[in-house]
Amino acid sequence: MVPDKRYEKLCEMYEPKSKVPTAITIWDIAGLVKGASSGSGLGNNFLSEIRAVDGIYHVVRAFDDPDVLLTEGDEVNPERDMEIITDELMAKDLQILEKTMEDLQTKIKKKTTKELEKDLATAEICKKCIEEKKPFRNETWDPLQTAFLNT
Repeated sequence: MVPDKRYEKLCEMYEPKSKVPTAITIWDIAGLVKGASSGSGLGNNFLSEIRAVDGIYHVVRAFDDPDVLLTEGDEVNPERDMEIITDELMAKDLQILEKTMEDLQTKIKKKTTKELEKDLATAEICKKCIEEKKPFRNETWDPLQTAFLNT
């Protein structure tokens, strides 16, 4: 549970029938290495665990510790590690996106609808973002595009 005095105050003021405070569950999913999107290290198992969450925050090491194995290079480099994480997540997103685009194109060939065409156009924007290494969050999405992205 996330303590929040504002929430408590609102509950006192409005006396709701039920109270559901904000909760955050944090999973430590360590082990992403270069090449994970193509099966290296924990590979797809690691990336499938990430797909099951609503948000991600990165913690990378910026200090030397002889008890912690370096998987890339011979010195601690948090910038490099962040780039590897981002690249691997984007590579996996691209794999999923390309499969989704193939499915959409097949459906459009059978019976085209404006919704399917809009979804394909949204997927193409996503693909361009990934290819340019731009986060999706930097784009402006309408409600239909957001619904597609949430799938």
